[in-house]
Amino acid sequence: MQLMYSFVREPKWIAGHVLTLMLLIAFVCAGVWQFGRHQERSERNDTVLDRSNDEVLAEDDLFVSNSDIEFRLVQLKGRWSSDDAVLIRNRSHQEVAGCHLAVPLVRDVSRAILVTVGWLPQSSCNVEEFELPTEQVSVTGRVRLSQKRGAIGARDASTGVLNSLARTDVGRIDQQVPYLLAPVYVELISSQPSVVDAFPVEPPPTHLGPHLGYAVQWFLFFAVGIVGYPLVLRRHARKGAAENLGPVDD
Repeated sequence: MQLMYSFVREPKWIAGHVLTLMLLIAFVCAGVWQFGRHQERSERNDTVLDRSNDEVLAEDDLFVSNSDIEFRLVQLKGRWSSDDAVLIRNRSHQEVAGCHLAVPLVRDVSRAILVTVGWLPQSSCNVEEFELPTEQVSVTGRVRLSQKRGAIGARDASTGVLNSLARTDVGRIDQQVPYLLAPVYVELISSQPSVVDAFPVEPPPTHLGPHLGYAVQWFLFFAVGIVGYPLVLRRHARKGAAENLGPVDD
């Protein structure tokens, strides 16, 4: 029985070919994108783990603009400048809404380092009600780069004194304090005396996430499509050939 594939040139089948091709391309692109995300996450995890085991930084190291110091540990001494504390809105802890409390740690009258002291539940997000130790403190923390607004996201006012911000934008906070802030900030890990009533900021995640599984899923969709669609065409051709033969006479 000779199979007839002339039907594949019919308009409805041409539309089907185009749609199938577009879906196959989309599956491949999605798989490649997810695999790229997996590789990026893996490289970032290696960076976090490697830098967290590097030599501990000193205060002076934070005033040099260098992205390679992110995630490294640092030890600081100074006094909390509670009057210049700000809140970083819309921060969660174990899926509970709240904010981060960011406070400058002043070493001398001319410069300071912004420290994210910890997470507060939404009901406690008020800088005026939070009390910090007034004596000199020793701090161990994790260096993080200043956050910037992306293509989308809330905007903070560019002028005036802000009590809360949408992100930890060190440059914006630097505009409203009477001393120079380091261009990076520090996430508090421990301090003496300790800070009460604030939960430590969760460390950067080092799990790989679901991206590799998603990539495999998209590539499987592509495999099903690239194998299945020709089978659909072949089945339709066989059906057409059988109909053309008609009934067989005895």
